[in-house]
Amino acid sequence: MNAPMSRAIAAESDDAPIAVGVTGHRPPRLAEVDMADLRARIDEVMAALAAASPTSRFRLIGSLAEGTDMVAADAAFARGWQVDTVLPFARADYAADFGDAAAAGLHTRLDRSTNVLELPGRRDEPGGEAAAYERAGRVVLTQCDILLAVWDGDPPRGRGGAAQIVAEAVSHAIPVLILSPDRSRPPVLLWSGLNEHDSGPEAVDTVARGSLADLPQLLTRLDGMAVNGGKVRGRKATRTAPPLFAVAYPLLLALTGVRRFRLADLRRPRPAGRVPATVTAEAMPARIDAQLWPRFDAADCEASLAAQLFRSAFVSSFALAALAVTLALLGLVVPVAVKPLLAAGEFASIAMILVITSWGSRAGWHGRWLQQRTLAEQLRCLAVSASLGDLFLRGAQAHDADDAGRERRRIARRLGLPSARIDAAYLAEAHLSLAALLNDQIGYVEREAGRMRRLEHRLHRLGAALFATTALVCAGVLGIEVVWTFSHEPGAEHSLPLGVTVLSAALPAIGAAIYGIRMQGDFAGAAERNGALAKQLAELRRVVADESPGFDGLRRLIRRTAELLTADVSQWVRATRARPLSLPG
Repeated sequence: MNAPMSRAIAAESDDAPIAVGVTGHRPPRLAEVDMADLRARIDEVMAALAAASPTSRFRLIGSLAEGTDMVAADAAFARGWQVDTVLPFARADYAADFGDAAAAGLHTRLDRSTNVLELPGRRDEPGGEAAAYERAGRVVLTQCDILLAVWDGDPPRGRGGAAQIVAEAVSHAIPVLILSPDRSRPPVLLWSGLNEHDSGPEAVDTVARGSLADLPQLLTRLDGMAVNGGKVRGRKATRTAPPLFAVAYPLLLALTGVRRFRLADLRRPRPAGRVPATVTAEAMPARIDAQLWPRFDAADCEASLAAQLFRSAFVSSFALAALAVTLALLGLVVPVAVKPLLAAGEFASIAMILVITSWGSRAGWHGRWLQQRTLAEQLRCLAVSASLGDLFLRGAQAHDADDAGRERRRIARRLGLPSARIDAAYLAEAHLSLAALLNDQIGYVEREAGRMRRLEHRLHRLGAALFATTALVCAGVLGIEVVWTFSHEPGAEHSLPLGVTVLSAALPAIGAAIYGIRMQGDFAGAAERNGALAKQLAELRRVVADESPGFDGLRRLIRRTAELLTADVSQWVRATRARPLSLPG
């Protein structure tokens, strides 16, 4: 691997380059085009991109096919851009598509490319060649932020052509710069972000159209995917929360017998150690180790901490509210000298509720938990898909304000294109990685489903027991009253111990607090969602075990895994977003 990639891997603080994919016609469709003029026009577009974001770096991703791809690569090399190449076949096989002179040019450009991914295309299958070019075009799409297409506007004439790739780019909200072979037609920007409102998936005929003058807006959107200041402040507020704020939820689990209290519950979560990949620094496993896993570990630990803080906050609030009511009732039966202590305890309970709720709301524990869990699940899937070249950046969507999605794309940009030949051994390793991911997630969601189910069941039984006890106390009081009424003269006076009143009022207050904890925590819903996800992942695992590790099949299964995990997080976010931290009442 050459020096530019080594410098890119080492300079972790640098922003990742903006990825420009290229597709376009080959010589038969460019027979009447002056290639020198086409090169100049492509260079003008690249200059406009660079001018729209002077501080950004760029990389070009293409297949080095004769015609558009090679012309664009030469223009990118001349500008000092990083060039990555996706070959539909192994190098030697791909070179067979070129004449002797063109093949020499191909090898020269491959040697200058930073990364070269050789896909397992086969010509000995019906339609295999067209499928290989289509596959390469789709890998380019999953790698790019912007697509540069030299396209005459005609409909597709076969699989993998410029028209098909442009249509798929538009449907995935990837901005497309159209450069017509006809010099008289100016460049056109196809980008749904030019619309004021998100109208859903677009098509080439319906997507908003702009010009090179709109590139600053587009590049600003792409550059704006970095982490913002508010996010950093929220992270700091989470980290500086007092450790005792996170104790209530683990104590609840211990008191209900769901799991034992551990000393680790008193500490902030720490990532497990990882064995670094024994490969060169430029290889994709090393990039994942350097760029992805540290951020995944941070997001995973921060999500766990924020979740524990949030859950402990509402458990504490409801428990303290019940305690305040109980202390107020005890004032009816204790000596006068003790009442100031009870009043102080009641005041302290209410003050703690206000402090915890205010702190948690300002620190954004709830939102931080959901955001970092979403990011962690997305990065978990990216660690597997990146080895097959699937970053799926999806461009700069018009109304994408999701911080987790923006950070995932930023990390995906840093990973870039793997430099490898996709052969049977490579696919087998990716297959094992997917199987390991599924096994890990199935085990986790099954454990969580069982834990949430037990917690919900035991809290429900405890609350029911408290209300049943209250009912028995009330029934006993009524029975005593009936017996007294019929066994004594009318007008005779009697009284019951105040302790009975305290008990009959305190028990429902505690039961109501338990009910509030159940409703706020949505433990039953969490158990149901995790159980359903475990079944879906188990079915997918059976498919993975039965299916041979092919490139297209693996990408499809990885996509399906990512869909299940992120859909579960999205469903979970929707279910819990309506339950922010608030005062009990």
